[in-house]
Amino acid sequence: MSDVTLPKLDWRIVFNRAAPPGYRGWGRVRAAQLTDMARAVSAAAWGQAFNAVLLILILAGSIDPSVLALWLLALTLLMLRAFTFLKRVQHRMIHSIPRRAIDRAGNHSVVFGFLWAIPAAYFFPEASAAEQLAICMVTAGMMAGAAFILSNVPPAAGAYICIMGAAATTMLLKTGWPLIAAIGPVYTIGLMVIVYSSGRAFMLRKCVELALEERTETVSLLLRDYESSDADWLWELNGNLLLQSVSPRFARAVGRAALDVEGKSLLDLLSGGKAADPAKAKALETLADLLSRRAPFSEMLVPITSAAGTRCIELSARPRYNGQGRFIGYRGVGSDVTEARQAADRIAHMARHDALTGLPNRLQLLEALGDALADVRENGGLCAMLLIDLDRFKSVNDSLGHVAGDHLLRQVSSRFDPIISDTMTVGRLGGDEFALVIPDASDIASVERLCLDIIEALKEPFVYNDQHLFVGASIGIALAPTDGTSVEELIRNADLALYRAKDEGGNDICFYEPALHAEAEERRRIELALRTALGRDEFRLVYQPVVDAKTSRVQGFEALVRWRNPDLGDLSPMKFIPIAEETGLIGRIGEWVLRTACTEAARWPANISVAVNISPLQLQEPGFILTLISALSQSGIDPHRLELEITETVFLHITPFTQKVLHQIQSLGVGLAIDDFGTGYSSLGYLRDGRFDTIKIDRSFVQAAREDDPESGAIIRAVVALAGSLGMRTVAEGVETTEQLALVRALGCERIQGYIFSDPVPPSAIKPLLGEVRIRAAA
Repeated sequence: MSDVTLPKLDWRIVFNRAAPPGYRGWGRVRAAQLTDMARAVSAAAWGQAFNAVLLILILAGSIDPSVLALWLLALTLLMLRAFTFLKRVQHRMIHSIPRRAIDRAGNHSVVFGFLWAIPAAYFFPEASAAEQLAICMVTAGMMAGAAFILSNVPPAAGAYICIMGAAATTMLLKTGWPLIAAIGPVYTIGLMVIVYSSGRAFMLRKCVELALEERTETVSLLLRDYESSDADWLWELNGNLLLQSVSPRFARAVGRAALDVEGKSLLDLLSGGKAADPAKAKALETLADLLSRRAPFSEMLVPITSAAGTRCIELSARPRYNGQGRFIGYRGVGSDVTEARQAADRIAHMARHDALTGLPNRLQLLEALGDALADVRENGGLCAMLLIDLDRFKSVNDSLGHVAGDHLLRQVSSRFDPIISDTMTVGRLGGDEFALVIPDASDIASVERLCLDIIEALKEPFVYNDQHLFVGASIGIALAPTDGTSVEELIRNADLALYRAKDEGGNDICFYEPALHAEAEERRRIELALRTALGRDEFRLVYQPVVDAKTSRVQGFEALVRWRNPDLGDLSPMKFIPIAEETGLIGRIGEWVLRTACTEAARWPANISVAVNISPLQLQEPGFILTLISALSQSGIDPHRLELEITETVFLHITPFTQKVLHQIQSLGVGLAIDDFGTGYSSLGYLRDGRFDTIKIDRSFVQAAREDDPESGAIIRAVVALAGSLGMRTVAEGVETTEQLALVRALGCERIQGYIFSDPVPPSAIKPLLGEVRIRAAA
């Protein structure tokens, strides 16, 4: 009972002027008070009747009989009413009552107090000395009786005693002796203290009883619910550790009849009399040890085989001892936790495996790598971390949807099985990135052959809805301890190697080397500087002329972006543009280039065009067309003077949205050119549907075109013929020598661009160049 929280009771609560704050169920305490008062009503009625008759007999000669009769009648009627009220309360089994019910009982006591005050206040002066003494004794006895009988209901007892005490004091004052008169209030106060103490003690005792009653009811409900559950059951062993009082549920759990199980050994029953698997044998051995030591145990898991199959039960029990301290067995509970264990196993599997492919996930891969590193530190040797990234996976996802992408990832995961050994751990990190942990990588040549086998396996086509999909893979490799001694360091270095492998075209492997870290640091510095370059006005545009092959007149300029950073110096677009594309900054930079080029070209002669390079990623931005329209309107340039140059890689990520954007560009009157044609991925179908205006022949073909290299010349001639048949212009890029100039003219190129005419120049040098280029070309 020590943990039962008792309310704080002051005089207001004891005398029913308030309820304990924060204590629920105080109405039940009031009900107990009223019930206890009802039980005492019979004794109180007999006592009042006896005292009333006694006073009438004593005062019959001094008081008018009619007055005594009226007093007795009023007292009798009130007693009958109070008796009826309290008996009704006693038979109704009230569990909780409001405060006003106690106040009503107190009202009865007030009326009783006034009726019993009549002898002391009105009969006393007319009585003789002996009769007065009798009145005093009856009054004092009635007050003491109320303090005893009604003490559990302090409001009722207090009201009665106070009224009677006032009458007794008035009565004693008529003796003319102050000391005798003082007996009245002192006696009243003493009885009130007794009523307060008794009433408070009764309330506290009832609080404890009610709390224990609630707890007993709760325990009973839990036991009834527990006993009605098929998954839980009680079990008991005698002093010889044999089962006794076997319940039907326990028998069902072990797959036997209750009579067959009674008196059997628990260990023999659980073992099934057969050779147990190691896990079960260990559990039974632990249970046998605990039973032999008579130790308590809790939540012990034991597998058991029955007709329903293998189940998992959970046992808890405590030893039992008799009054003399002798061991008499065990009593405990058991639960069939098979489904719960299976669910826990599924959750544990999900926590360590990829939901899509079923391969180990990042958590398990990191653990495997940590174990491999620990083994290397302890025993020497090498371990390896391989990061495998699929090539061209994004194009599959974008063109065929995520369902196709998920199907492809599942097929990829299945191709690892025949390649890797049981000691290795292959898993999926996320997206299209996989990882392979090789605990023993001492033979570097074997690691390299394994990587090549993986690449070859992933080169083979994958089938989805009768379509053949080709992706391939790039692999970055880091070895421990040479490339790192921690999990984080090894993964970082493998990622750097993977980046190099993908940067070199994919379908390749790359081992980590320290120079990669320096390159990564440089990339990081470039990325940080790129984020503030526009705000610091670090970009500028230069323009290289594009001339007519026949007349050597300038037809337009190609806008080329240049970047000079205070810390990094001048950086080539070949270095920072790929980083801008990867980090998502290309959109802002490209918009600045487009707006600036249009604004500056608007100041040129109306027959001079401007070409602006556009990243394929810009075409995928939803707001690109709005940006283009805004640049044209703000600059005021004729759309036909603007040409957007796009590399062939746009066809690698072609989507219905991209095609729509290309058509919208042409509908505005803006020209389209394919830049660096012949070095990437081209499709005649896309050339036809895209309706490009210009094909720019890559400088690698132009610079290789010599009289002793007919292949490059043949390629240029074929491109010129293709462009002519499709109604497109051709521009030969990178012309630097008179020999190359003569050759591309002879091969039919319409326009020429290169250092033979001019270096890229700032905007201020464009107008003077319009006349100078023709002279230089003729020289």
